[in-house]
Amino acid sequence: MLSLKNFLNASESEVALRKVVSLLIEKIGSAAVKADGKEHADFCIEMNDLRDRLAAEVSSENLLIMAGSTVQTMENYNLRMSTLIRKQAAELQSVIGMVTETAVKIGGEATRSAQRLQEIGNHFEKAGSLDDLKALKAHLGECLNSFREEVERQKRESDSAIQSLQRQVGQTAAEIPVTSNDPPDPITGLPCRPSALQAMQAAAETGMRLYVVAMVVKGVQSVNTRFGFEVGDRMLLTFKDNLQRHLSRKDKLFRWEGPAIIALMDRPEPVGQVRTQIRRILDGRLEQNFTVDGRSVLIPIHADFLIFPLMPPMSQAVRQIQKFVGGPAPVNTAA
Repeated sequence: MLSLKNFLNASESEVALRKVVSLLIEKIGSAAVKADGKEHADFCIEMNDLRDRLAAEVSSENLLIMAGSTVQTMENYNLRMSTLIRKQAAELQSVIGMVTETAVKIGGEATRSAQRLQEIGNHFEKAGSLDDLKALKAHLGECLNSFREEVERQKRESDSAIQSLQRQVGQTAAEIPVTSNDPPDPITGLPCRPSALQAMQAAAETGMRLYVVAMVVKGVQSVNTRFGFEVGDRMLLTFKDNLQRHLSRKDKLFRWEGPAIIALMDRPEPVGQVRTQIRRILDGRLEQNFTVDGRSVLIPIHADFLIFPLMPPMSQAVRQIQKFVGGPAPVNTAA
């Protein structure tokens, strides 16, 4: 505090000057922009030191020196704030550049929206006034809306293309040719072995990915011997009907020979997964009541199976089937 002696000895002009300097220090300290917490705290400490020094100063010369020190302190603080703002602007420009680069990579550099986005990103670095930034912000908003619409359009086109491919893939198995001059099997109603050979040959020539599943219904010959061929035929028909209920409509079934039925399946899964699917179907409980000589006979229906991917030459696939079925290979088999 100013001593009573110094106060009484001070002239009116010195008292007025003291008030001016005190008000200057007070307003500069309270009106400083708080852009950085630590920098602002250091600035407040410097201003408090100046206030403390003002309490002990009386002469006009010292008061003017203190006023100059106050102004210098303010200038130093403003310089540091200007440096900080430039650094923040540079970081903002870097962020905008990263966003622009990522957006361009997502949308494609050749699009008009991507080119405009790059131009706006470059202009941000050169913006010199608030009006410039406002104008760039408006342009950026318009560009981002256009960019979003373009990306959404590309996504719709991509989704449409994927769905089209999926439909084509789904139709592949349904397009396996099964036409043949031979009549269908009278027992099962399935196309016979010539149709199966024709379908496999067409698939091998076109590179169509198929799995061949050879299935042999067990016990048909012994049932034929004991109960008659009609019962054995109904066993095959029951087995075929059960298969059709569990397989996809795209899968094709053929009566090969005897108790053997062939399935051609177009599946994207690896062979192990398809084998598990077939085993789950064939391991299910399947039995049929038959009336023989006036009495009901319950006969379980089971089958062994072999599965492998169809690969050229087709003759190799036919040999695998025949080896499993237990008969000689058919003549006129394409190599």
